[in-house]
Amino acid sequence: MQANLFRKSAVLIEKNPLSSKLYEDALTADGFDVYVAKSAMDGLIKIKESKQDLVLMNAEIGEESFVEKLIIKMKSEQVSNVMPIIGLSVYNIERKKKIAKILDAFLTKPFSIDKFTEFVRACIEDKINGRKCLDN
Repeated sequence: MQANLFRKSAVLIEKNPLSSKLYEDALTADGFDVYVAKSAMDGLIKIKESKQDLVLMNAEIGEESFVEKLIIKMKSEQVSNVMPIIGLSVYNIERKKKIAKILDAFLTKPFSIDKFTEFVRACIEDKINGRKCLDN
């Protein structure tokens, strides 16, 4: 029970149920309490309700302009700028350049679960230390 005091919180915005379950399981195993958003707006509401340590979002959850506005809104809702927002995409960073520019980090699918959890940990550590997360 006391270990829960040290758990991190994450919001996951992913439209694919299989990917969502995989990321949720990996994050939970890595010490996160994961809120799986039913939609982008649901994720934004959760961020408004409570401070999060991490946001993971599929970069294809909507039109590019919608995703851009959502990222900007998520960043403005957090009291602290320590919460990294990591974008996940089947498209490489060059194809998603406009969105990748405003994200804290970008990870191109497919990737191993080990790489995923290492990347998330490194990104959180970088944000805590005031550095930009390493991009994929």
